[in-house]
Amino acid sequence: MPVAAVDFYRGAALSLIIGHPAYERIQPMGQGRFLVNGGIRVWLRHSKERSPWHFSLTPEEVATLSEDLQSGGSIFLGLVCRRDSICCLNAAEIGQALDLSDAGEQTLSVTRVPGRKLKVSGPGGKLEGVILAAAFPDKVFS
Repeated sequence: MPVAAVDFYRGAALSLIIGHPAYERIQPMGQGRFLVNGGIRVWLRHSKERSPWHFSLTPEEVATLSEDLQSGGSIFLGLVCRRDSICCLNAAEIGQALDLSDAGEQTLSVTRVPGRKLKVSGPGGKLEGVILAAAFPDKVFS
């Protein structure tokens, strides 16, 4: 049986999480969401394109993500950029890049810049600075 692209790319991100020294356990929560170590919520999305990568979130996903953010705690969005890197956004960065007051579909764009860094923009605006491509999965556990 062939492996679906979504499973291939999520599997790459999950293997990095599982290989991290701080990893204890993981539970799937549906919609590409995972609960890591009982309290860290990780959303995973993937793109098979070349830079710039685009990641669409349905209105339902935006609503659920907004609920997760409002409930507090550790929340991360891992954007798997083909086989190049995983762009990891924390709660504050997610809130900057998305327009959580908009109930429609939203798309995030990630662009590679020199030095293994990533620029992120979305309907909420461009993130200040860059995201280090090597930040995942350490950022999830820090």
